[in-house]
Amino acid sequence: MKRAKGFTLIELMTTLGVAAIVLSVGVPSFRTIVMNNRLVTHANQFVGTVNLARSTAVRYQRNATACASANYDAAVPTCTATNDWSNGWIVWVDKDRDTVTDANEVVSVYGPLPESSTFVATGATAFTYDSRGFSLAGGNDLTMCDDRTGETGRLIRVNAAGRTNISRVGCP
Repeated sequence: MKRAKGFTLIELMTTLGVAAIVLSVGVPSFRTIVMNNRLVTHANQFVGTVNLARSTAVRYQRNATACASANYDAAVPTCTATNDWSNGWIVWVDKDRDTVTDANEVVSVYGPLPESSTFVATGATAFTYDSRGFSLAGGNDLTMCDDRTGETGRLIRVNAAGRTNISRVGCP
C-alpha cells in the first residue's frame, strides 16, 4: 500500500491563516519604519549640504551658499527668496565675487522632497559661509515633516557658527 505525500487542506489553510495574521501586524509597522528612515535620510542630506557649503567656502577661499531653489533643474539654478526648502536647494560658491550664480559656480543641486513632505525654515532662505568657514548670518531652525502627525518630524538647527544638530520634533 502506497502512502500519500503532501499537505492536507486543513494544514494548508492553517498555514495561510497564520501568514495572514503575521502580515497584517507586520506591514503597518514596516511602513512606519520606511517613512522614518526617509525623514532621517532627507535630514542627513540637508546637513551634508550645509557641511558641503562650509567646506567649499574654505576650499575656494570665497563665500559659499546653501540656499532654497525653486528652479533646481534649470541650466543655471538660482536661489529663491523663500523659507520653503521642500522645492529643492543648491550649493554654490561665488568664485568671481559678483553675488550672482553662474554655471561654473554651482557645486551641488538637490531636487524637491516628496509631495507628502514639508521642509520650512523659521526665516532663513540661505546659509552663507566665508572663506574661514564661519557663517555670515545667524543660526536658524528648519522643520521637516511628512503627512503623519505626532512626534515624527525632524528639527534641524543650524547655529550662528554654522554647526548643525538634528532632533525629533512633533508635527501638526
